[in-house]
Amino acid sequence: MKPTKDSLVLYKQTPALVSAAGVKLDILLPGGKTRSVREKDIFPLHPGPVPRFPELEKGAPEGQPEEAWELLQGESPSLQELAELVYGEYSPSTSWLAFKLLNRSPWFRGTPDAIEVADIETVTARIKSDQEKANAEQRWEDFLGRFQQGNIDREADEPYLRDLEMYALGRSKGSRILKAIGKTQSPENAHRVMIAKGVKDPEWNPHPIRLDVPLDIPDYSLGEMSDDEERLNLTGIEAFAIDDEGNQDPDDAVTWDGTRFWVHVADVSGLIPVGSDADEAARERAGSLYLPELTVPMLPPEAAAKLGLGLHETSPALSYSFEIDDGGELKDFSIHLTRVRVTRLTYREADKRMGEEPFAGMKKITDAFRSRRKAAGAVSINLPEVKIRVDGEGEIHITSLPELASRKMVTEAMLMAGSQAALWCLDKDIPVPFAVQERSDDAVDGAVDDAADEPGKDDYVAQFNRRKGMKRSRTTLECSPHAGLGLKAYTRITSPLRRYPDLIASRQIRSFILGRKPEDKESVLAGLAAFESRTGSLVQSERRSNLFWKLQWLKRRPDWSGEAVLVDRRERQGFFLIPEIAMETRVALKKDVKPGGRVILKLKEADIAESTVLFIIQEVLD
Repeated sequence: MKPTKDSLVLYKQTPALVSAAGVKLDILLPGGKTRSVREKDIFPLHPGPVPRFPELEKGAPEGQPEEAWELLQGESPSLQELAELVYGEYSPSTSWLAFKLLNRSPWFRGTPDAIEVADIETVTARIKSDQEKANAEQRWEDFLGRFQQGNIDREADEPYLRDLEMYALGRSKGSRILKAIGKTQSPENAHRVMIAKGVKDPEWNPHPIRLDVPLDIPDYSLGEMSDDEERLNLTGIEAFAIDDEGNQDPDDAVTWDGTRFWVHVADVSGLIPVGSDADEAARERAGSLYLPELTVPMLPPEAAAKLGLGLHETSPALSYSFEIDDGGELKDFSIHLTRVRVTRLTYREADKRMGEEPFAGMKKITDAFRSRRKAAGAVSINLPEVKIRVDGEGEIHITSLPELASRKMVTEAMLMAGSQAALWCLDKDIPVPFAVQERSDDAVDGAVDDAADEPGKDDYVAQFNRRKGMKRSRTTLECSPHAGLGLKAYTRITSPLRRYPDLIASRQIRSFILGRKPEDKESVLAGLAAFESRTGSLVQSERRSNLFWKLQWLKRRPDWSGEAVLVDRRERQGFFLIPEIAMETRVALKKDVKPGGRVILKLKEADIAESTVLFIIQEVLD
């Protein structure tokens, strides 16, 4: 059938009226739009004349498609034959309705010029499938009604609710639920709706999961330490593992015997050979994850239980030894496999003993080392720090970390060990991950004065700008200075229970002192690359989780107000530091506040889903 004026044709699955026929056809679509098309772009349905589109399906006879299907078994009817059998006549309306039976009913499939009549097995299967879809759609509608009323069953409705969770975690591109209830599509909105509807508890922290950080505790076995390795017996000298209260993985300790200063490190690499399943698992995790509500160790708890310093009467260690002369200079450095006797202390407990030996002697040595770092241009950032902990009852504890002499002493001791170990490895051509940092453009020698390091120093503006100007540190196999630490060379070796590069370096050093060949650069680089690919997620997970719990803490205190210091400003926006909770935030400046000026900020809103907080200036103090 050739299309003529006033005939009905099919154009892109839509009925159209031919208004003019020539080289091209002018067609009129439902809604009044017109098109000029080629004849091959349409399929003739009926020669016409065609009623107006709103009347195309009105007044059509009632069809009997199932009876027509039974009569047409084994046939390949034309569209006209199908229309006549189903509706009893061939008209513009019935030709269009016959077309709509194709691929939209269980009996017929195909195209207007190639109609397929299904067999009974196919029809039965299609009817069953259509019914299942209809039932599923009804269940969805029932769920949606209950969801909007806040009447959900987390377990029974989990298949539907998973849609929201996957989007909130960034695992899908959108949410069917958000679309159905008319909410803007965003992971933050999905999070907000889940909390509002009781899908998740308000304290549900999505950030580690969004960043694909493992939250399961490693549970593989590590075996036993070899008894064949000769160890230097240092159990006659009491060593001290000094950590924060509640620490579960004590992997370093310090002591001073009057002649030599020792940094002992848990001999973790003795249980984790390179290339072993345990090594691959540690490499995949890159480090331990420390969240306010959860700690996920890099290694199985068995590792800390066996090797943690101070958890047994004696412990195997990899010990870094310094001979100190009367002037506090390091005269000799060596590394040993040892057995040590360690006592555990908190920083506060150790701080009370800083005036007695061996603590006074250790402090003198580490203070001298710190002075040499300062002279080399070390940069110290002394901004407020807090520890955030969520207890078993869901209470959020934010505790300021004071500047304790014991904490400084331990930090300097670890830097001493890392710097000397780096030079030692460099001298012996042992590939290890070096931590390097380029000098900041505006850095000057002695950038840190003594006053800036004293507790209570309130020069937050200078500290903030100093941090802002520092360049990012890197981990590489090529040794270069670490400008921020004021060290010619530095490798991290004191936390092998918690950081994979420390485990790599410890294993390389251990192999060398046992007379074995360390891994080559390519192998170490592969391990380092795996660490670099994962460590960013660990760091971001901890930072975002800390902010999450700070916002939760604030949300539970809607009337909170506290002191803040303006550390930077951009026109009418100020960047404030809140020392009490170690939070940095932007606040609109409606009053004139100078950098370094103190104000009282009042909480206006904490948005958990958006990870944002809004404060207003309640009072200007100075």
